[in-house]
Amino acid sequence: MSASDSVSYAKAPSLPTMRLVAGGLLIFMAALYLLATLSHAHGAAWGYLRAFAEAAMVGGLADWFAVTAIFRRPLGLPIPHTAVIPRNQERIAAALGEFVTVNFLAPEIVRERLQKEDLAGGLGRQLAEPATAQRIAGGVMDALPTLADLLDDQVVADFLRRQIGDLSRDERLTSAIGRGLSLLTEHGRHQPVLDAALSEGWRALEEHEPAIRAQVRAQTSWIWRLIALDARASDALISAIEETLKAISRDQTHPARQRITELLQKLADDLQSSPQLRTQVERIVADILAHPAVGAYFADLWRSLRAAMRTVAEAPDATARAALAGAIARFGAALASDADVQASLNKRLRDLLTEIAGRHGRDIGALITETIRSWDTKTVVDKLEQNVGPDLQYIRINGTLIGGLIGLCIHQVTLLLT
Repeated sequence: MSASDSVSYAKAPSLPTMRLVAGGLLIFMAALYLLATLSHAHGAAWGYLRAFAEAAMVGGLADWFAVTAIFRRPLGLPIPHTAVIPRNQERIAAALGEFVTVNFLAPEIVRERLQKEDLAGGLGRQLAEPATAQRIAGGVMDALPTLADLLDDQVVADFLRRQIGDLSRDERLTSAIGRGLSLLTEHGRHQPVLDAALSEGWRALEEHEPAIRAQVRAQTSWIWRLIALDARASDALISAIEETLKAISRDQTHPARQRITELLQKLADDLQSSPQLRTQVERIVADILAHPAVGAYFADLWRSLRAAMRTVAEAPDATARAALAGAIARFGAALASDADVQASLNKRLRDLLTEIAGRHGRDIGALITETIRSWDTKTVVDKLEQNVGPDLQYIRINGTLIGGLIGLCIHQVTLLLT
């Protein structure tokens, strides 16, 4: 619809105005007929005037009857085949729903229509517009706190626990972990992890050296403490641990490394093939999730996340909004400039929309039908009359004027034949 069409539609006369015009014209023709009939003046002009007014009244009244009969009974009289819409509401509802389904939502029609549309390109161009990207980013950021507030902390915590519990019971998870361990141990990819663990072991040894010495001293008899044997024992123990860690660290083929590798490989195989191990994993996860501290942790985690979303959304410098808008605009520009991605996305969108039309087209038609059926009769009549009533009043006006012209023709033919 063009802008001029929109303006003309917005300024179209209302139903009461058009009723007044059509009714006023009919009254004017009746007055003209009375004037021509009751006037004592003679002449051909008065005959033509009376013939015009008489036929115009007939045409106007006939069209008034026809227009009125569509929506209600004229003068409230039980005339057959009047009040067409109220009497046929069920049939109209079914026909309209079927019309929309067959002519707009049939899969073949949707696919044919979408073949001409560059959905992905249009989406990319829209998203690339800075104003559009800013509106979308602003809407997302404004909605985040509201959406977060809709969710109860305990409900979210329980949901997370259930999801993790369900995930632990999925054998695909343990198999995936097993395959991951296999990839780590293959060609020694796990060795850097072991090196990091050894470094952490040295750090822990240095950090807890006083505690180790205190434990050795506590376990040593007082006699041995008098000759400082406990100190020498502590030195020997700590030195032995350090030497062992250094040896494992320096030698990539150290037996301890090989033993750890074998254990990891066996664990990887068991995770992929052992139902017993999977059951143990599920039980361990279930025991952990059942602990009240875990529920409290998830609740705290959600509260922190919600607070972070609110902070980001309400940030006075709007950095997050600008960053999100920029990301949306860049995505749109990239999509608009990549013909291959557009072609692929267009195909997927067309297939998806066609599938949706085929799956839910009948449901939409049924929804239209049920909605119209659920309206009371007065609502149906009022909605239709408000939309098409003004145009129907033009029919009354045209009927009045055309009827008058036909009356003039008949009057002229009558004069010629007499």
